[in-house]
Amino acid sequence: AAIESGEAGVAYHRQVGPLVLTARSVFFRTHVDRDLVFSETVGRNVLSGGTTRTGWIGSVRATSDHFDSALGATLVRSSFDETNRLVPYVPDVVLRDDTSASIIAPAVFGHDLRIIMGGALTWVGRRALPYGERSNDILTLDLSLTFKMLEYQLGLSATNVFDTQYRLGEYNY
Repeated sequence: AAIESGEAGVAYHRQVGPLVLTARSVFFRTHVDRDLVFSETVGRNVLSGGTTRTGWIGSVRATSDHFDSALGATLVRSSFDETNRLVPYVPDVVLRDDTSASIIAPAVFGHDLRIIMGGALTWVGRRALPYGERSNDILTLDLSLTFKMLEYQLGLSATNVFDTQYRLGEYNY
């Protein structure tokens, strides 16, 4: 397959008081003359005609000694060149936020105890399915709590806190 791809973007980086801010914005276009697409009839990926993906990726991150937050977003339109129909299973929107904060608790046994709390929120927008159908969107939340002293740490993590029921693969026949 032959691939033509291009992107253009800007970045920003600056310290504002105790925070370091970084932001990026990138527009992209990718054309593949023969793409691999899942075929529900054959049950595997097969060669198709050409596809074009155009979109935008953006991210913002703020960090300090006790705080780190990163937000990322992707918007994409992925279509077949001949029919202009959407490429199945490609989400239109993906959003992700990862944030952590830490504090130093009063000394325990003569050593500092660092407590780190974190969370990750992910939203995957609807995906195109064959025959003009659309998938459901997906929202998940992960949380963590870690206690760290010297070189030892004890952590607790919970994934998919909302117990969101979603399909890893969603096909329409």
